[in-house]
Amino acid sequence: MHPHHSASTKPLNLFPRSQTTLIFQRSQDRLGIVCPVMFSGAPFIGEGIIQNLSQSGCLVECDRAVLQGSYIAVRILLPDEMRSLIVDLAAVRWVRSQCFGIEFLRLPNSEHTRLAQFLRRHHS
Repeated sequence: MHPHHSASTKPLNLFPRSQTTLIFQRSQDRLGIVCPVMFSGAPFIGEGIIQNLSQSGCLVECDRAVLQGSYIAVRILLPDEMRSLIVDLAAVRWVRSQCFGIEFLRLPNSEHTRLAQFLRRHHS
């Protein structure tokens, strides 16, 4: 008896819209950086590593599963030896294996300025 062909025997395209999402996420220059990040949402707290960073978002690598479309608070430990950068609200825009991309939605003005200055210093 021959096994029936099913969807599981074909390569699955689990992220059919990821190309569009990635283009959107990369609308601003990203700084290749590796630094720790903490994030929280109801009812969890997670830790990870940022792989790149822009004024509008970043890519996070971690072991914790997060849901696309969820909202989280974020604290980024920038290598400038200051306190963590606080993002009051961020949206998880895409998820892929152990990485996810977030868009910063709400930062205090002082944090927005600090992030812009940090990126300017390190892009040159």
